[in-house]
Amino acid sequence: MTQETNRIIFNILARDIEETARFYEVLCGLSRLYTSDWYIVLTPGEERSYELGIIDEVSEFVPKAARGLFAGGYLTLVVDDVHAAHARARDMGVDIVSKPTALGYGQMQMVLRDPNGVVVDISTPTQ
Repeated sequence: MTQETNRIIFNILARDIEETARFYEVLCGLSRLYTSDWYIVLTPGEERSYELGIIDEVSEFVPKAARGLFAGGYLTLVVDDVHAAHARARDMGVDIVSKPTALGYGQMQMVLRDPNGVVVDISTPTQ
């Protein structure tokens, strides 16, 4: 069975999430979909073809492998079943940073590195 990815979010780790969000809002015309004190989500409109997350670089919700890298980022892929993705990643010999773990905000998350060393958060909503 092929895994269906139903949402792609790229998260930028930022020292100042408001300043960074404003930069992308003004520069690219993105609109806010969600705002909190640690995370802002921007989209190109209501169609949500992609999402750009601006996240506090030291937030507890940033995967530990990426935390504090304000000049970097990590890719988030929201899939139907993080456990199935975990099994496939194991079979492929992928560098798994953390196995699927329940997070306090309604996500089950696994963290891995792609062949280039990029930190990738594979998540499934639990709510």
